[in-house]
Amino acid sequence: MNTKQGKKGHLEAAASHHEQAARFHREASQYYEAGKDHDHAAHQAVLAHGHALHAVDEANVAAKHAGVPAPAGSVESGLTAAQHHAAASELHIQAAQHLRRAVKLFEDDRSAVAHETQLGFALALRALAHGNEADKQHVTSLREKGAS
Repeated sequence: MNTKQGKKGHLEAAASHHEQAARFHREASQYYEAGKDHDHAAHQAVLAHGHALHAVDEANVAAKHAGVPAPAGSVESGLTAAQHHAAASELHIQAAQHLRRAVKLFEDDRSAVAHETQLGFALALRALAHGNEADKQHVTSLREKGAS
């Protein structure tokens, strides 16, 4: 596999992982929103987080080859776990869309590929931050239940 195919493969893998992460975050959000089966919701969140980490790794490899700097992630405060998971799902979908665009443009416009990859990476970091906030809330609720 040549270098161009390798970079394109990393972008495709990253997009696929983002799509999986979005699905698991969406499911976690639905479980939390329904107020039931928090253990299953937490399991879905762990799966989403794993896919998110794989997506970031794959995009990072492609971005390093393109010389794209890694932006910082940010997250809104005051959201519930369900809202954090819903936000993470949406951000993963957006990240996947940008990476899919980068794959389509790969042979024609390297500048656009770098731009789309950078946008996807920034969205991925925000999605991870939302997932982390939801995880923190879950751990806090477990501690509170254990203390009562």
